[in-house]
Amino acid sequence: MNMRQNNYKKVVTIALAFSFCLLAFQATAYEKTEENEHYIITKIEDYKNKRQPSLLNNQQLQFKEKVQYIPQISTISNTPIITADFDAQHPSITGSNKDVFVIAELAQDIFTVDLSMVFSQDGGTTWSDLYGWQTDDTVESYPCVDYCENSEFEGYGTFLPDIMTQEIALLHFPSMTNPEAPYGADEGWGMWLLTGGSYTDFYDIDVAGYPHGEDAPAPDFHGVLTMISHSDNEGEQIENFYETVDTSVGACYLGFEGELGDTITVDIDLSTQTYFEAMELKNEPELVEDGVFLELCYVEPGNEQWWENDWPVFVFEGAANPDLAAANGNCFCVCEVNGDLVCYYSHDNGGSFTASTISTEGQYPKVSIIGTTVLCSYTVDGNIYSALSEDEGVTWEIFGPVNAQSGSVLPSEQSHDIHGAHLVWTDIRDEFNTIIHDSAGEVAVPIIEIDTVSGGFGVTATVQNTGSAAATDLDWRISFDGGVFVGSEKTGTIFSLGIGESATISTGLILGIGATSITIEVGSISEKRDGTVLLFFVAGI
Repeated sequence: MNMRQNNYKKVVTIALAFSFCLLAFQATAYEKTEENEHYIITKIEDYKNKRQPSLLNNQQLQFKEKVQYIPQISTISNTPIITADFDAQHPSITGSNKDVFVIAELAQDIFTVDLSMVFSQDGGTTWSDLYGWQTDDTVESYPCVDYCENSEFEGYGTFLPDIMTQEIALLHFPSMTNPEAPYGADEGWGMWLLTGGSYTDFYDIDVAGYPHGEDAPAPDFHGVLTMISHSDNEGEQIENFYETVDTSVGACYLGFEGELGDTITVDIDLSTQTYFEAMELKNEPELVEDGVFLELCYVEPGNEQWWENDWPVFVFEGAANPDLAAANGNCFCVCEVNGDLVCYYSHDNGGSFTASTISTEGQYPKVSIIGTTVLCSYTVDGNIYSALSEDEGVTWEIFGPVNAQSGSVLPSEQSHDIHGAHLVWTDIRDEFNTIIHDSAGEVAVPIIEIDTVSGGFGVTATVQNTGSAAATDLDWRISFDGGVFVGSEKTGTIFSLGIGESATISTGLILGIGATSITIEVGSISEKRDGTVLLFFVAGI
């Protein structure tokens, strides 16, 4: 996702590397599958989890700064969404239904780099004014953000740490479309810092959002920040960070004798509670071949040390520049392999992987999932293309170029990003770089919204499909926290909801007394309301 700040690398002699490889080959069992003559997938059956608590485990977050409105920089309600009198670049995008959120860096020079954010509430038709952090002591470069699938705390982000300050940032976005929405100690969008590490270089960082609550490892677990770096004590390492309770942070690391690449990519499949991470790895004694190293772990509810669970490992031989997305028991990891773009896909929650060719040219692939449709964006000669798979990664159809002017896309890592069918990239045609938004392709997808919520004899909600495809098998739940003795939870399934159609869900009769908090969940969306229960009647919603 970014270029290294330094070129510091350990030098491993050929003789030592050869000896390690022989030992690893003798001691490690492999299951090797050749999907075709080009792409080889190696599953390491008995790779041991060697993660350990890091120096930053159980450290406390420190509040840095609340987000600022930036009136001197304008945005345009069209495809250019972030413009300034200096370079806007390296965007990251996330969202839910019609809410879209974009974060990017504004770089005046290599020492003055700040973050900027915009959002859309209508699927990218119009955009908000610009918000951001403008700190004097920190270079805020290569940001990333992910949706947490929770209406109380929607977005989780970070950026590549500044080697001078050694501070790791956790960005809180309680609402992606309201910079003032509070959550806990946050009075809107806020930056929190974790300090105390000792690093000599930072290579890359990524974030995977997760809904806090009873299914999370800890009460204030919002997801995982994963960083690849170099330290004096441990050398090359992957380090995972996550919030636990209040301002406390859990942290673990995995050290390597080999060389990590410049890209880390992570995601969590919320349906299976499985965390995936992938990065480049070379000259590792326990691996026979260089390539992309992918591993996964169960994010166990109620277990703050969830990373102590097993970590199955796959190596995609010869692959580079990975990006992955996981949902509904599927994982898709797109990579560059000897000039090709390849999708390594799993339909069994990471139990096995198969390879398919996306394109015979291209660089810096990014991937997203919409139901059973998979989208991949990538660059070729300064142009951006998208590829679409409607059979979960098996075959692909290519569209593009998407950009209007040939050669206008920044040809580098994290020059673009994709979420759903939303595509953003760094445009270099003018004096200063700008961030452009467009559609990655015509994808029919349902968009589910909770239209109305009302009280009375129980709670009733109206659910609407405002998307371009029918929705099926939407599980729903209405639950009460406090005040209800009988009927505190009601669940069901909307078996079919066509384009433009609405459905009504209801708790039916309840019994209770006093104040209550009501949660309405439909598929992956949710809303919370407060009310008062008076025997069978719910008022004040």
